[in-house]
Amino acid sequence: MSRNFELLQQTSNVEELFQTSGYPAGPVGTSDCQPSPASGEKLETKAVGSKALPVRLPDLIKKKARSRGQQLRKQTNERRTDLEAISREEEIKLVHRIFPAGGQRSPQIVLFSAVESDAGCASICVRTAVILATRGDGRVCVVDANLRSPCLHHYFDIDNSRGLAEAVLEPLPIQDFAQKHAEANLWILPGGSAAGQLSFPGIYERLSSRMTELRGQFKYVVIHSSPLDLDCASILLSSCADGVVMVVEADTTRRETARRMKQNLDAAKVSVLGVVLNNRSFSIPEALYRRL
Repeated sequence: MSRNFELLQQTSNVEELFQTSGYPAGPVGTSDCQPSPASGEKLETKAVGSKALPVRLPDLIKKKARSRGQQLRKQTNERRTDLEAISREEEIKLVHRIFPAGGQRSPQIVLFSAVESDAGCASICVRTAVILATRGDGRVCVVDANLRSPCLHHYFDIDNSRGLAEAVLEPLPIQDFAQKHAEANLWILPGGSAAGQLSFPGIYERLSSRMTELRGQFKYVVIHSSPLDLDCASILLSSCADGVVMVVEADTTRRETARRMKQNLDAAKVSVLGVVLNNRSFSIPEALYRRL
């Protein structure tokens, strides 16, 4: 009996080792080992499934991210709109400067040509013709004289099977090769598809004759030609015009090349009416630039 009493006493001592204040001991590694709440306290528990829940960003962070993205898109759209508005204003100023209205003497045939690569010359030429046509003071014809690589028909979404190249080869009147555009007073003379049949050293006289016809049919003739530095035909064609507008690409066109082309035009007694700097960057904010 004394032996049993000693075993019970030892068992009691072992349980005391696993007890903490206010919590009974239980077998290690079982749920019985969880602490029991003290008197008057409630233990909050959360049920956990057999699979771990995926980690997700808080809704607040997602909301701020969406808001920031919308703000950046809005700023980008506003900047694009400002740049388009500035470009439009610059183009209108160019048209008024090259083709002054109000009874002032204005050139009738103007050739637009890039110095080296196309440098956006085609799009500038197209927008110039459209602005002239919407001004409403006479019929306007835009001519694609870049016979090696015609492109104006893409801008106007018209057929290019017949154009200036065919006009050089055939005796029909020049108006038979021009196409009326939806815009009032605007006609397009595309490059055509017969450029491979032309003998470029011998077409100058024929081109000159066609330019004379255009002068008699239209108030303004806007010509898009091949780059001055890549095709000597542009220099020859420029002598049929009243002047040339040179298009240079910002940060791309070499200064020496532009100076040499200007000297070649002077030697051919061709007047340079203006120089367009395409794709230039603005060193000041657009809002301030518009106030200058």
